[in-house]
Amino acid sequence: MPSLAFYLSLILLLSATTSFAARKTEWSLHLDSRIEAVYFPQSYGEDTNDDLYRLELNPIYRWKYLDSVRFTFKPLFIANPNNKSTEEQTFFDPGETFVRYQRENLSLQAGYNIFSWGVTDGYNPLDILNPRQYFDPLHSRKLGLLSLVYSQTLGSWDYEVVFIPLNQGSLLPGDNSRWLPRQIFLPQTADNDLILLLPENLRYHSRARKNLGTSAENNYAFRLQRRGEFIDFSLSAYEGAAGFPLIVPEVTGAIVQVSPKTVIRVDPDVTLNSYNYRIRQGGISFVSNQMNFLFKAVGSYTETLEDNPNLQKWTNENILGLERTFTFGDSGMLIAILQYSFLNTEKKNDSNLSVSEIFRSAYMAGGRLSWKEVWSANFLGLYDSIHGSTYQEYSLSRRFLDAWVLSGTASFIQGSDDTPLGVYGKNSSYSISLSRSF
Repeated sequence: MPSLAFYLSLILLLSATTSFAARKTEWSLHLDSRIEAVYFPQSYGEDTNDDLYRLELNPIYRWKYLDSVRFTFKPLFIANPNNKSTEEQTFFDPGETFVRYQRENLSLQAGYNIFSWGVTDGYNPLDILNPRQYFDPLHSRKLGLLSLVYSQTLGSWDYEVVFIPLNQGSLLPGDNSRWLPRQIFLPQTADNDLILLLPENLRYHSRARKNLGTSAENNYAFRLQRRGEFIDFSLSAYEGAAGFPLIVPEVTGAIVQVSPKTVIRVDPDVTLNSYNYRIRQGGISFVSNQMNFLFKAVGSYTETLEDNPNLQKWTNENILGLERTFTFGDSGMLIAILQYSFLNTEKKNDSNLSVSEIFRSAYMAGGRLSWKEVWSANFLGLYDSIHGSTYQEYSLSRRFLDAWVLSGTASFIQGSDDTPLGVYGKNSSYSISLSRSF
């Protein structure tokens, strides 16, 4: 029979092994939560909301084994029970949920990933890998993308290779959303020569998304970056599903004009067909730190790989930006940005369901002001120089007890109903939110 000394030795060995295993692994669990109330002063359609109440939960679990294996679980859940658009009442996305194997200069990551490529703010033509949730097109959210990512660092150079076996595509507003046009709709057509006049009691009906060709399958991307003391730049390439689908309406109605554009006064029921389509994009970004300013430039060229007369065969997008940080005393800081975007396409596109059309020739100015580590204010202004439409957003936040944040936001949209930004003119809003981190 084993002696007492043997059992004592075994207990000490097990204790040492458990302690060693505990030292090899680390984990953390947090929860970000937010409740928000949004009020729209103007009514917009019989079956749309004048107010919305949302609860957002964002748990964050991280686990690490040694320094080489990491697991991240960061999904997003939104409950919006009073939303008349049933597709938007609940929303779940896996967000960032992946396993990562990491060595000193390389890593391999598999799961749902969120990418941030490019260097500009607000509008970024290189940031197209992730599909988006467009329940509010002016505040879209990236969706987690099932993908395999290999990255490596070689001195001052980094490169990243991404393989996407199946791209589910972006989510559009639900049938009873305020963010679907309800007065004038200019669908993208082969010659951009069709205008739909919509009745006040419009009823949208969306069909299931279809893929043109193999647009959703075997998407891939590559990025090469160089980081220098004063200048950073990157080259990127992507082939796969476009970030925003092609939308083709089915309508019946009466023709009220045939020239120079065909104008149809449509019946109340409109069916929206949407299609994923495949694109190929090459892009470049540039950042330079000079005289306390950050100079930013982004350019991209996109080809459509589908033979469809309703699609642009090519698109060239460019952004120039300027950013500077100012400090005030010991506790105040302002980050200010100024950007200009200019787009060129195969043919003019008047579609007011194309978010990028807002930025065909647009100026954007914004900033974030913070002071005393508890107050912060954000402001944003956008001017569409082609149509004269504007978007303004102002917010003020106050932190309490380190974990609570109370915020108020006001946004204003102005412009003609037949412009890409002005079509959302009745969606100016006020909101208040309360956030808590655990």
